[in-house]
Amino acid sequence: MRKLLKLLLFISLILCFSFNILLADTNKYVDEKLGFSIVPPEGWEVKDGKPYNLAVMFVGPADEGFMPNFNINVVNLPGEVTEINEDLISEIKVQLEAVGEYYGSLEFISEGVRDVSKYKGYEIVYTLNVDKSLSLEQKQVYIIYEGRFYIFTFTSLKDNFEKYLPAFEKSLSTFEIL
Repeated sequence: MRKLLKLLLFISLILCFSFNILLADTNKYVDEKLGFSIVPPEGWEVKDGKPYNLAVMFVGPADEGFMPNFNINVVNLPGEVTEINEDLISEIKVQLEAVGEYYGSLEFISEGVRDVSKYKGYEIVYTLNVDKSLSLEQKQVYIIYEGRFYIFTFTSLKDNFEKYLPAFEKSLSTFEIL
């Protein structure tokens, strides 16, 4: 019995070590407390999102004085909210419009249902005009899973949005709920 226990413990340690090597090779970001993992865009800096009430932030290289970024927020939902529906989308858009009014103006570009890895989601793309010299484009993607609302926000200068969008999409495709 003791030999079996030692063997199982040894195998567990080997598996943990192998798993850590795998994570190091992929640079996977894992948040065990919030229960998700994702591979950040290649070459982007991983920053603690807690000072901004976010789970994590990924910051890209400075381009024309602005650093494109991708952040993840995870919110626990009340039990009655179990799916992304028209009411929730309407509320999100009202909140986005309020942000747009506060910072300048907001123009919706597109929206629709989409998948993120194996999860059903929804996305909204919009332009935020802060002033005449600063126009940002953002894509927000939303998933609800087991009482949690995952919000992924990608932001770049409007003129550079298409340049950095593939990095965001590639990273988003690696998202997993643990």
